[in-house]
Amino acid sequence: MPYFDQKRKRWKGVVKRGSQRYTSIFKTKTEAKCWEVQKLQELENPEDLESPRGETKIGMDFLRACNEYLDFSKLKFSSTTYGEKKKLCRALLKKWGKVNVDDVTPSMVLQHLGERARKVSGNTWNRDRKNLLAMFNWLRKIHGITHNPVVNIDRMSEERKPEYLPSGEDIDRVMMAASGQDRVMLKCYYYTFARRSEIFDWTWEDINFEKEWYRLWTRKRLHGDREADYFPLPKGSELFETLMWQWNNRNGNSPCVFTNPETGKKFTHRNLFMKGLCKRAGVKAFGFKAFRKFGPSVLNDIHKVSIKKLQRLLRHKAQTTTEIYLKKIDDDLSVGLRLLEKRDTHRDTQEKTERVTNL
Repeated sequence: MPYFDQKRKRWKGVVKRGSQRYTSIFKTKTEAKCWEVQKLQELENPEDLESPRGETKIGMDFLRACNEYLDFSKLKFSSTTYGEKKKLCRALLKKWGKVNVDDVTPSMVLQHLGERARKVSGNTWNRDRKNLLAMFNWLRKIHGITHNPVVNIDRMSEERKPEYLPSGEDIDRVMMAASGQDRVMLKCYYYTFARRSEIFDWTWEDINFEKEWYRLWTRKRLHGDREADYFPLPKGSELFETLMWQWNNRNGNSPCVFTNPETGKKFTHRNLFMKGLCKRAGVKAFGFKAFRKFGPSVLNDIHKVSIKKLQRLLRHKAQTTTEIYLKKIDDDLSVGLRLLEKRDTHRDTQEKTERVTNL
């Protein structure tokens, strides 16, 4: 295992083979780990590293590939997406070990995906397939690998259950069950329709009380670019007063709007928070995403706010995404069904008239 050399301020990779000891210095721990794995492979299988002409065989072991791709993913994607990719890499490293990237076959990938589908669902097959396909495409672009063992593997059919949307009463009960910073956070989700990570990532620079605006950052855009959307924050509004309370009761000098009291840093997941809060409130469990769907549904169904305005509030690039999101039933379908009812009513009237005439 590599260790940090305090004198040199560098990471040192160490490999022992019998009485021999090999070391090398690196800037990062990841580089040191990769070197150790590669060195062990060289010592255990020296014949694999020689080509017929006596030249060194060029390749990349799977551990190094995973580490480099995860370093890239951490910068490129959201914490949730990065977490998915990290979990997949860990599972595959346990199965495949020090295999060379060029030696990964479609059969190996199919075996892993099949196990995931049997143990969990077809959805996990598709998620792992998507992440693994993206990883090998990235390796092809950056390191020039000549194959992608995932490219000819098809998606699995999925069965998605309808998402539960709580009632307004249940949402109120959950917010009443929370207190302090937790209640402020829930109110922010309620009034902004933000995604979970967008509130977690909020800093005080994203809120301007003086000019009365706030902004939300997202990577749900083309090429994963991080972009900001600005919204009004009028004085006297519930959201303004809620955020002002949070400012006056903030955690020291932390730049984050919401901080984990255990670490002093921003939240990243809070997986069990909503489940525990719903249990305390005595309602069916729902997650942060319910706030993002509940508000627009109320505005559209009760207050008849247009899809175009809801699209801007939800920050969707396409209106069709908003329509799918709201699962809106087209009013024209209702008109068509009414016309059928009128036709049936007209037909019944004719039949009754004919019976009377025949009598």
